[in-house]
Amino acid sequence: MFPTSKLYCFRSLLLSISCFVYVSLPAQIDQPNSLGKGATLYQHDRGSARGDGPQFNPDWAPFYHGVASGDPLSDRVIIWTRVTPEDLGPGEVPVEWRMATDPELSNVIASGNAMATLQQDFTVKVDVSGLDPGTTYYYGFTALGRHSLTGKTKTTPIAGNIDHFKFGVVSCSNYQAGYFNAYGQLAKRTDLDAIIHLGDYIYEYADRVYGNNVVWQDRNLEPEHEIISLEDYRTRYSTYRLDTNLIRLHQQYPFITIWDDHESANDSYALGAENHDEATEGSWTDRKQHAKQAYFEWIPIRDNAQSQVYRRIQYGDLIDLILLDTRLEGREQQINDIEDEALYDPDRTILGVEQKAWLKDQLDNSTAQWKIIGQQVIFAELNVGWAGSLVDSTYAATESAFLDIWDGYPAERTEIINYISGNVIDNVVILTGDFHCSFGFDIADPPVAVTLQEVQELGLQPFYQANDKYDAATGVGSVAVEFATPSITSANFDENAGALAALAIQLQINKEAKVANGTVSLGNPNPHMKYVDLVQHGYYILDVKPEKAQANWYFSPILQAGSGEAFGAAYYTQAGSNHLQQATSASGPKSMQDVPAPTNPPRATTPVLEAVRSNELVILSSFPNPTGNYHRLHYALNHSGQLQILLLDTNGRQIRTLLDEQMPAGLFSLRTDLNGLAAGTYYYHLQMNDEMRLLRLVKQ
Repeated sequence: MFPTSKLYCFRSLLLSISCFVYVSLPAQIDQPNSLGKGATLYQHDRGSARGDGPQFNPDWAPFYHGVASGDPLSDRVIIWTRVTPEDLGPGEVPVEWRMATDPELSNVIASGNAMATLQQDFTVKVDVSGLDPGTTYYYGFTALGRHSLTGKTKTTPIAGNIDHFKFGVVSCSNYQAGYFNAYGQLAKRTDLDAIIHLGDYIYEYADRVYGNNVVWQDRNLEPEHEIISLEDYRTRYSTYRLDTNLIRLHQQYPFITIWDDHESANDSYALGAENHDEATEGSWTDRKQHAKQAYFEWIPIRDNAQSQVYRRIQYGDLIDLILLDTRLEGREQQINDIEDEALYDPDRTILGVEQKAWLKDQLDNSTAQWKIIGQQVIFAELNVGWAGSLVDSTYAATESAFLDIWDGYPAERTEIINYISGNVIDNVVILTGDFHCSFGFDIADPPVAVTLQEVQELGLQPFYQANDKYDAATGVGSVAVEFATPSITSANFDENAGALAALAIQLQINKEAKVANGTVSLGNPNPHMKYVDLVQHGYYILDVKPEKAQANWYFSPILQAGSGEAFGAAYYTQAGSNHLQQATSASGPKSMQDVPAPTNPPRATTPVLEAVRSNELVILSSFPNPTGNYHRLHYALNHSGQLQILLLDTNGRQIRTLLDEQMPAGLFSLRTDLNGLAAGTYYYHLQMNDEMRLLRLVKQ
C-alpha cells in the first residue's frame, strides 16, 4: 500500500484542501534515499547516530525473541519460540516444551521435545493437540539449561460454550515509523481471546528509507538494505521480534495472522510487485518464496504444503472467522487508470478463481451467527475524485491513484456483494488493514450515484447523489459492514502533509463536498462511510456477542516509547441489520478475566548458567553456514564499547581484522568477503569489553 504516486497525491491533496495551511511535524520519509532503491549499506558506517539503549534482555537467553502462539482451534494451538545458541553452526539444539493450566507451569497436561535447527533459522513450532475447548493454557520451552518466558494462549470453544468474544485487531507496524506502543497497550489487557493481525507485520524497505527520522537512532533496521533473500527476510523478522512490546503481546495472546504486501514487497500481486525489479533484484518467484518461508518460520501460523494463509477459524456457533489472501494467492496486477476498460473486465480478480469459490462456499455453508472476514485492503467503495480540482488534477487522475484496493477490482467486488445479498447471508463483518486509517463502512453496491458534468473553469466534475440501492439514513440496502483498523505506526495522513491538512479532509470526505470556492456543491461522496479518522495510530477491539458486533477504536502516540492510549470511537452492527450505528461508549469488559503470563521466565535448570548469560553482546544469526564467498553476522550490542571482530584459522592465527572500533548499542550486521580464502574451517572472534564470543564458520 501507498506507492510513490499515491504518496505524492496525498501530500498535494491535503496541502491544497487545507488552503496552504501546513503544520510542521516530524516527517515520515516515504521515498528511497540518495543511495537508490535496493542500495546496500554496510553496517558500522552509521553507528555514531544511534542511541545507546538495551537491544535485548540478557535474562531471556537463549530465548531472546520470546514465545508466541497462534492459529487456535478447539483442541489444539501452535506454540513458537526461537533459540539463539552460542554456536550458530549447522547442528541441532534439543528443545523441551510443556503446556499447563496454570501460570507456574506446575499442572502440566502435555509436553514433548523438538529440535531447533539452522535449516529453520533455529525457530521452533509445535502444534499441541489434545486440548480442551475454550480453555486458557500456559506454556514454555527449555533449551541449553534455561527456560523461556512463559506464554499464555487460548483454544477456541465448541458450539454453545461461550457467547462473548473480544479480539484485538491490528495491522501495519513499521518499525522505523515509531514505537509499538499500541502492542504494549494490548498486552496489558486481560480479556481478549486472540489478536487478529491483518498484515504488514514487517516492511521490506532499506534502513532509513520509510519511516520517521525522530526514532531512527533508536530503531535501526537489519539488514540495512531492502530485503530480497531468505537470509534478509529472516533477519528483518529477527529485528522486529526483539521489540519488547511485540514480545509481550505475543506472550499474552494467540495471534491469527494473514500477510499483506510488505511481508514480500509493496503492492505485490501473484506474479510481481510494484517494489520489485527483476532486472536488479532477480526472480519474483524466488523472492516470493523467500518471503513466504520466513513468514511461516517466524510467525505462529499452522504449516501447510501450499504455504497458503486463507483459512477458517471457528469460535463455536457464534463466529466463523474467514481469512483471505488478497495479495499473493490470485491477485492480478493493479491497473492504475479508471479509464482503462480492462479494469472492468468481469473476470478480473483479486482473489483468484479457487479462493473466490472457497469464500463463497464458506459464506454459503456457515451456520455461525457472525461471518467475519479478515482481509487486507479496503473493500467498500472509496470516492476521492471530488478532490481532484483542489490539487489541479482531474477526476480520473485522482481516482486512479487509489486502485490497489477493491476499487481496482470492481466487478469481483460486485460479484461478492451480489452473492451475499442474493443468498440472504446476514451478519457479514469485514475486517480490514493496509490503509493506515480508521474507517467504518456500510457495504452497498453502489452506495451513491456518480455523474460527471462540466463545471466552468474546472472541467469535468463528479456529482454525488443518493440512489435507490442504499439509504444512508436508515442503512437499508447495506448488505454487510466493514471496520478498518489504523496502523500501529505506519504513516497516515498527518505524517504525510501535516495535522491541519489531514483534519481538513477528514471533515469533508463523508460530508457535502464543495468546489469553486464553495459555490458548487458536489454532494456527499461517501455517505456509507460512517466513521473516519485519518491521523491516529492504534487498533480496535472487536467485541462480538450474539446480538451485535462492535468495534472500539483506541489510539496511541508513536514518537515516545511507553505512551498511553485514548478511546476514540465505537460503532456496532445489530444482528440482522447489516449496517452500522454509533455506540455511546466502548464495550464493557468480559465477565471472565485471564491471569496474565508471568513477567519473567522461571529460573535456569542449571544454576551455573545464571552467571554466564550475555550482558552486552549476542550473535543472533549467521548466514549462510557453510558458506561460499560471502557471509553475514547479525548481532546485538546492549551497551556501547570497543568492539573487535577478528577472523581466525583453526590454529587460532589471525587472518583478518574485520572490525575494531567504538560502537554504540544497537542491532548490527557484518558482511564478510571470503574471496581468496581456501575452503575450510574458520572462526569469528568477537570481543566487547570483557565479553568474548567464538563462532565457527565453514567455507566450502
